[in-house]
Amino acid sequence: MNSRSYPFIIYFFLLPVLQVMVFDQFNLGVQLIPQITLLFLIFYPTDAEQTIFLVIAFLYGLYSDLLHSTMGIQAAACVTAAFLRPTIITSVFGKNHGYVNIRLQQTPFIALSAYSLNMVLLHHLVYYLLGLASWPKTLWGIQQFIFGSLYTLLFLIAIMFVLRKNKQ
Repeated sequence: MNSRSYPFIIYFFLLPVLQVMVFDQFNLGVQLIPQITLLFLIFYPTDAEQTIFLVIAFLYGLYSDLLHSTMGIQAAACVTAAFLRPTIITSVFGKNHGYVNIRLQQTPFIALSAYSLNMVLLHHLVYYLLGLASWPKTLWGIQQFIFGSLYTLLFLIAIMFVLRKNKQ
């Protein structure tokens, strides 16, 4: 374990607690809650071992599931997002970009926003599809997916923008 890992250990435990105590209060509906816990998956080092990252994403999702009582839906969504993250990074940053760590200060804001959009859409697609209880609720699930993704993305971009300005 190197010194680069310590902030992510803190984020692992802190972000889900902040989600429950602060950001769950910003709900606009039954499930329209900004999920800032995705910041962990977005900024986790890309040069880390992929298998370890998948295990960490599963444990992170399971921890979020325990705090929200969502029966494994968050774990499945986090693992899916973690599994497809290399593909998203390649599609947003290009093949020449490689696996360079995505840092808040060094990454262009537009590219960071596009990357975050893809991660949010992927995560929320799995999250809301697994959360559907029956076929008649499909339209409701699509509506929740669209508005929940937009709501989460607005919060994530606002947080990244504020943190970016504070560090400059």
